[in-house]
Amino acid sequence: MTALDHVRYLAETIGPRGSTTPQEARAAQYAADVLRSLGLEPTVEPFTSAKSAWYPYVLFSALMLLGVALFGIAGKFGAIAALVLAILAIGSVLLELAFRPNPFRAVLPKGRSQNVWARIRPTGEVKNRVVLLGHLDTHRTPLVFSTDAWLRLFKALVPLGLVASVILTILFAIGIASQAPAWRVASLPLALILLGILALTIQADLTPFTAGANDNASAVGIVLDSAERLKAQPLAHTEVWAVLSGCEEVGCYGADAFARAHKAELGRAVWIALDGVGSRGRPVYITRETFLLPAPSDPDLVALAGNVAAAHPELGAEGDTFSGAYTEGAIGVLHGFRVLTLTSAPRGWILTEWHRPTDTVQNLDADTLARSEAFLWEILRALDA
Repeated sequence: MTALDHVRYLAETIGPRGSTTPQEARAAQYAADVLRSLGLEPTVEPFTSAKSAWYPYVLFSALMLLGVALFGIAGKFGAIAALVLAILAIGSVLLELAFRPNPFRAVLPKGRSQNVWARIRPTGEVKNRVVLLGHLDTHRTPLVFSTDAWLRLFKALVPLGLVASVILTILFAIGIASQAPAWRVASLPLALILLGILALTIQADLTPFTAGANDNASAVGIVLDSAERLKAQPLAHTEVWAVLSGCEEVGCYGADAFARAHKAELGRAVWIALDGVGSRGRPVYITRETFLLPAPSDPDLVALAGNVAAAHPELGAEGDTFSGAYTEGAIGVLHGFRVLTLTSAPRGWILTEWHRPTDTVQNLDADTLARSEAFLWEILRALDA
């Protein structure tokens, strides 16, 4: 089977694969069956994950709005309560944006998911290890991703909401000492920003899941097809771990669970994350991604990818930065691996049909998918050399 065959099975036969859903589990079983059919020994590792990417931000904005209400009606004690809620909300959401444990994760709904992985051994002594990841789950189809204009608006609204929350926290602190009505009036315009965020994040979780042909069946297809090729044509001294992860779309829980479980054995392994590698445009190797914190790719791997791209201009691969979202590359950086993330995009960074109902096989770019896979293969050969 080709990468495109795997994409079709995941996006059409299984269909939408929301995090922690039975369809995500079915995709994991499919990946395990494919790896087993190649003569590999896949392992299925369960873990606990959040069910939603949006619940933390619903809770964050709701707590801030409750603080505004208490600040407005309950005098000094209301201001104290509002300040406590604001510190809790802002601290938790910043930790969530950095993929760190936080109070929100302790109280929000959870479900069970799974990672699937298998080793592909080299012909000779193992001198290097590569973790090759593609996530199985798909996102919902929120209003804020429905058009390019909505997406740009939401990317601007999120930092604006954080700034508004910090200003509100300052107002709550002032309100403990001063009961002047002006401070309460000043909080109202800021509350409107958070009300907008609350409405948009609630709406997001009322939408259906996408079939996710590009995000991220494309990456799963390449990982599975590369596993088949590596089994038939093993590298000389590089052991490749093919990993199909769960629950990337709700905060990279699967990648984090895998890294924690195998960090001791993997050491400073190369961590290659694939995400959305079938967009209309060009294969891209990410030099640095930024969500809340910057997650730089390994400089030596970036240089190697640049050399491969220069040696194979027919692939059209380019390096670029990525911001306003995340990939599983950020988890690799967090755990100290040598990271390189591969994706694809037209110039301008609006990924093809990103989190939309139209992320279907018909809208996948088969040529970019093939060039992305060829680019990955050349990177693996260069690493082994």
